[in-house]
Amino acid sequence: MVCFSLLVRRLLAGTLPFALFFAAGCNYHGRIKRGIYKTPSFDEQIEADVMVVADKFLQHTFTFKDENLTPINSYTIRIDDGAATAAADALGTLFTNVEVNFYRYRKKYDYIAELDYKVTEESEYESSLYAEEGFLWVKNYRYPKFHTFLTLTLRDPKTRLPVIKLNADRVSYLQFNNTAVGVYWFNKITFSLLFPLIAPVYTSTAGGSIRKTLEEDLRFCLRKIMKELEENRMLFRKGMSASLSRNDQRYRELMEKTTYVETPTGHGTGFFISEDGYMITNAHVVKDNRDVRYYLYEDMPLDPHQAEPPFRYARVVKVNHSRDLALLKAEGKFPYFELDGDRSHYKTGESVISVGSPMDEYWSVSEGIISALKNDNGVDVIQSDVSTNQGNSGGPLVSLQSGQVIGVTSYGYKPEKAAGLNFAISAFEVKRTLGIDQPIDEEKLLREEIQNTPQSRRKSNEMYQAGQNYVK
Repeated sequence: MVCFSLLVRRLLAGTLPFALFFAAGCNYHGRIKRGIYKTPSFDEQIEADVMVVADKFLQHTFTFKDENLTPINSYTIRIDDGAATAAADALGTLFTNVEVNFYRYRKKYDYIAELDYKVTEESEYESSLYAEEGFLWVKNYRYPKFHTFLTLTLRDPKTRLPVIKLNADRVSYLQFNNTAVGVYWFNKITFSLLFPLIAPVYTSTAGGSIRKTLEEDLRFCLRKIMKELEENRMLFRKGMSASLSRNDQRYRELMEKTTYVETPTGHGTGFFISEDGYMITNAHVVKDNRDVRYYLYEDMPLDPHQAEPPFRYARVVKVNHSRDLALLKAEGKFPYFELDGDRSHYKTGESVISVGSPMDEYWSVSEGIISALKNDNGVDVIQSDVSTNQGNSGGPLVSLQSGQVIGVTSYGYKPEKAAGLNFAISAFEVKRTLGIDQPIDEEKLLREEIQNTPQSRRKSNEMYQAGQNYVK
């Protein structure tokens, strides 16, 4: 048992509350104020009920570390409530009735406004040289700045189609108010002797400066967006269609067999090869994920990263990273493609199309011809002039003559390097690499999957080692 003297106990009793006060004083908690957007209304307002979504899409807090006085200084500012209210005030200058409400009440309004608001901390560094006592020293300066990103999407709540989507951003250097600057220099002049008393005052005043900087940046972005929105007021006339409707009848059958594949770090395309949900895509689309989210043609309109449940997930069954192929399994019944694994059917000049979602242009079709057939380090590859962009990866390359898939769209050269050089892994290679055929042999795949689990590999190694020991 450890015993402390009376003096030590008194020192601890006096120091602990002070330490707690000091630690609390070095942490700032604030929020963007309501009513920061004060701009006169436009001359002619649009008669419509608009709801600003209060509980989705918004960054909730912004956290900033400031080491001017102490490395433990931190600032946490709540930004979602103030941002939603500011957006409602801004929209209220153009629409007759604007409210902030929860997403579940969206169908009561003519339009819903989705506000995607994010703030990131960035830094700019500068170095200067100075001489002292015959030595040359380098002094580094750090200038913190905030980058505000704001996207406002006005959407029809009944069809979920976006009417208009506007973006604005702004970069601002952090400028402390006079009080914070005065406290900072007072701390320098007093050689930090009063530091424990000064730190809470500095934190409070500096936190106010950060909050005001965020508010000014938000106002700037909203003003820019509202100017563009007013110039597009014709979109909100009664009877005006939200967007040009799709007319995909010619290729709709192919589109319904194709999927949009999403992972936490990116997206690509996939397509079904069996009625019970086996799907092909590229390995670089799924990466090391055990499962992926996917969407069907019938899910449009959609915004994948902000989609609504219920979500569809596909399990990753097989991946071959070196040959860039992956086999997935979804639950349900789906229309599917036939794979043409006969290499003699791939002919230069044959017309082909690819279906995919390049750059989030969902279910778009590109047509071209087979340019050449080649072997790329042991992999059968079909070269074509069908455009391949980010998001096309993993999609089907379909023969217009047979309607069968002859390849998996994989990659293309960037325009600055070469135009019209795009490549797909042949359907023959898909079957050979993944060891599959149609119809899919599920029992074989299940056996392979069990054998490839870490537990099975460990058990096989143990059995092998036991056998080796027995032989010895």
